[in-house]
Amino acid sequence: MNVEEALIARFKEPKFTEWYRNFVSHPEQIPDLVDLALGSKKAPLPAHASWLLIHLAKADWTLLASYEQAFIDHFLVSTNQSILRNLLVTLLEFPLTDYRESDLLDSLIHHVKNEENKVALRVYSLYKLTEFVQRYPEIKAEVDAVIELIQEQPMSPAMKVGIRNFEKMCRKFA
Repeated sequence: MNVEEALIARFKEPKFTEWYRNFVSHPEQIPDLVDLALGSKKAPLPAHASWLLIHLAKADWTLLASYEQAFIDHFLVSTNQSILRNLLVTLLEFPLTDYRESDLLDSLIHHVKNEENKVALRVYSLYKLTEFVQRYPEIKAEVDAVIELIQEQPMSPAMKVGIRNFEKMCRKFA
């Protein structure tokens, strides 16, 4: 059974995300998982594959290090909220890279600003922005201005927590 067939067979099972352990044990299958996550297969395959990438990255991001640029490239062009969120959470496990740095920064700010985005994407974008703030403290003022605009509108509890966590993480750098 190839990775795609196994993914289809497993994603409705309880504890589906624990299947990431298979890729830790069999890293030769990781390219197939990444292809599914970044590919154009019919939904929900890319979303489920990218969901597994999160758990794999949390277990050992170095197993995915060679795909970081592909993840960033896909993040910058995708419009699928689930894929965007999953790739971003995966990238949170990676140290900040210089690769397409300004494009990624602009995209993260855009996602935070965009009220049409799901709150998880907006919050995780804030969390990744903390790495930029640590590297470039002058960016904090721009992010703060975006946060002020967001706070002028009613916010979900998750967004309030995300902003509070962003501020808390940034205070560590001051």
